[in-house]
Amino acid sequence: MIKNIPWITVCTMMWLAVVAGLPTAAADSAAPPAAIVAQLRGEYRSETLADGTLQGTERFTLIRHSDGSRSLQMLADLRSRGSWFNVYLHVDADFRPVTAFATYWTAGLLKGSGLFEIQGDALRATSRGPVSGSQSRATAVPARFSIGAHPVSGDGWHTAHYDRQTGGVQALSLYSVDAGADPSKPVLGTLLPLSVEYLGEEQVTVPAGTFMAQRFRLAGLNDLWVHGPDRLVVKSELPRRGIRYVLVTLAGEGEAIEQPKQQR
Repeated sequence: MIKNIPWITVCTMMWLAVVAGLPTAAADSAAPPAAIVAQLRGEYRSETLADGTLQGTERFTLIRHSDGSRSLQMLADLRSRGSWFNVYLHVDADFRPVTAFATYWTAGLLKGSGLFEIQGDALRATSRGPVSGSQSRATAVPARFSIGAHPVSGDGWHTAHYDRQTGGVQALSLYSVDAGADPSKPVLGTLLPLSVEYLGEEQVTVPAGTFMAQRFRLAGLNDLWVHGPDRLVVKSELPRRGIRYVLVTLAGEGEAIEQPKQQR
């Protein structure tokens, strides 16, 4: 009877019974797909166009998954403005957003956090902040759009739905998240038109290396140099704000990662 058997023996017998019911490695001939097939990690420097004075830094990890989708984790330290952004974006294989999360500190204070989930043609956003409280909003979204969460790492994805065969200035759709300094405004977003223009292919050299990049102009204000299938931002310039971002480090591993040419 079980009551006459030591407890440790009973536990051992139960564990062996569970293990015996599990499939063996030999029987499981099809291994599950890897969650990650390629990964890029890098850092940007934000500086003034006039004299290169440091304005902030941004670190990112870009992951390509086995189903073709991509995710971005971004940490932006905008020290000149007392701001810090922690943002996550996940898009499908066609760069359509799946989910996003953002936490914003602005002017040295916590503004709040927002969760954004896309279900069919609706984007459902939930925000919580120390001043704005808990708020939610649903927005109808088109089949093709992007989420503007403000770190430069994600800006290349705004160009994914541009039709180069048509060319010219095209009106794309952008769901822009409020990252402003007003703590009374929740971390929610608004669907806006975004003009995108393709300016051609250029070779661009930054501290991380030399890249062949596609040059785009966003909203007539922001020139963006985008590289490779993951739409990596190499450089970004905003002349009216007197600011530029340059990629200063890049490391990667995995499937079809194109390494930059190093500066000589």
